[in-house]
Amino acid sequence: MSMFSIIKTGIDSANKDIAVISNNIANASTNGFKRSEAQFEDMYFSQHNNSTEIATGMGVKNIKPRQSFSQGSFQQTGGSLDLAIMGEGFFILGEPISKNALVRENETLSYTRDGSFQIDQLGNIVNTDGLPMLGEGKQPINVPVTLVNNFGDPKIISEIRVDDNGTIQATYGLDDTRIVGKILLADFVNEHGLQNVGNARFVETGESGEPVEGFAKERSLGKILPGALEKSNTDITDELVTMLRTQHAFSGFSKILQSEVDTVKRLIG
Repeated sequence: MSMFSIIKTGIDSANKDIAVISNNIANASTNGFKRSEAQFEDMYFSQHNNSTEIATGMGVKNIKPRQSFSQGSFQQTGGSLDLAIMGEGFFILGEPISKNALVRENETLSYTRDGSFQIDQLGNIVNTDGLPMLGEGKQPINVPVTLVNNFGDPKIISEIRVDDNGTIQATYGLDDTRIVGKILLADFVNEHGLQNVGNARFVETGESGEPVEGFAKERSLGKILPGALEKSNTDITDELVTMLRTQHAFSGFSKILQSEVDTVKRLIG
């Protein structure tokens, strides 16, 4: 491999690192966002000569960025359906619900720590992308907006409360409180193997293993904090320091490349 190719791997790695850092900074205010760190491996060319192995450096190559799933700070909002998970676990999201079908089979599930939820026109609890939160039986949680009492009079929902174990209670009128669902959480043996699909959502892969589902405060799963949101775990100061270091590395690689070009010109000329 030529010196130009080796230097190019350094420039490419610096560019990749800058892209990852930029994405972290851009999502510093995204709820539930998990920062990534660029990962690289050395490349070697091995030449065997009389049972003696000589390894020659060939530069570096990019590998899959590593996600950091450390918990972000909590922001109190007071919102009834603003939820955060203290400890392990992810909220489970299904595919968008059509008006004609509430039960879906073989749907693609995604997982998130972003607990920004609201009720849609059908009464389903959904995230900001319109994906339903799943509860018991891996079914969307539906909260009727109105109920009819024993006298045939309609009652409008007046309050929604979520307990720390994920039980959702809805109050109709002044004192008619009913349990409408329970939030299902998921955890993974290797959460670093999850694939990031954007908007603070992840999908399972062979590396992550299958999800272990359960309810809050069971086994290794954390508890739910109602009225709060988990913020991004990105530290702006650390990211800016890393960005400056990476830019210096990029500048250094560029100078080495220019020096190599000048040397070749002199040899040719």
